[in-house]
Amino acid sequence: MKAFKLYQSLAFLVIANAIFFTSCKKDNSNPEKTQDQGKLAFFLDTFRVYSSDLEGKGLKTVVDEDEKSGNNYIARIIYTNSNKFVYGYKPANGSFQIKVANADGSNKKTLKTLTGNAGLSFLGSFGDKIMYTTLDYSGTTPIMEIRTMSEDGSNDVKLNLPRPTLTARGGSTFVSTTEDNSTATPSSTSYVVKFKNDVWDEASSFSLPKVTGLIRASAISDDGNTLVYVLAADYSTLTYDVFTMDISKKGNTAKKVLSHTFPTTGEGAVQFPPQISIALAGAANVLVGYGVDVDKKRYATKNDYYYIQNIDLDKGIISKKWKIAGEYGGSLLAN
Repeated sequence: MKAFKLYQSLAFLVIANAIFFTSCKKDNSNPEKTQDQGKLAFFLDTFRVYSSDLEGKGLKTVVDEDEKSGNNYIARIIYTNSNKFVYGYKPANGSFQIKVANADGSNKKTLKTLTGNAGLSFLGSFGDKIMYTTLDYSGTTPIMEIRTMSEDGSNDVKLNLPRPTLTARGGSTFVSTTEDNSTATPSSTSYVVKFKNDVWDEASSFSLPKVTGLIRASAISDDGNTLVYVLAADYSTLTYDVFTMDISKKGNTAKKVLSHTFPTTGEGAVQFPPQISIALAGAANVLVGYGVDVDKKRYATKNDYYYIQNIDLDKGIISKKWKIAGEYGGSLLAN
């Protein structure tokens, strides 16, 4: 199994189907079973995507980009409204590609090959479009472009918009966040970009209050109304706070849901602030995931694992925990 590298975006992708939202209209004699029904999970290990159940069991390969070289990797991956994978792929030799495949791995093809030394810095599903940003390093100063294209690769256009950080799959909202890590106390500012009839609605867009602390991870709901983020006081603390915020309109304030300190012994133990990520899973849960490098070696061993916590936002508790053995590091996506 390949080592996790910071410049590679590994992903554990949880797909929560619409049945979660419609289950309240049906007989819910077994709430736990009903909420889990229809959910799929996908895990990305450098250049392969595996499918599994929600607890990481029964992994099977659905996408394979193994060139047997050790230098190729999938940099970013999303799940679109048409139930397809779209991902940025860097072959061992050659330029970045944006590729697409069905959820079962079939019908894999390349949508676009970036020019020269351009890198793919962001990829998101936004309505019926794919929104992405590129950085071209061929000149003396890197040049960034913000672009969208249809899910079949057509209608690829450059846009004059704020740089996206998070996109809502519904296509109504994206968030642009700027981090200031130049001081001992990090901070960040965010701008909520609203759309109406597929056009940037500047009158409805707004800036969020400055956040003091290190945002370790963030996520946005499909409808663009809820922002969730994990905040640490600084670079070294082992305690994080989970906040939710209604961003459907200006003026709402963030609400702290839970405060958690990483254990340094036992299950889920860490010896340093881990690189964590989050994802909204349904309307009332957020997943927090991070890698545990038990053996402290360059490559993941059978003792290492990726640890996931399911937080109940209404109750403010960690309701479920599980791990994927033999891997460390990664990120989470959900719908």
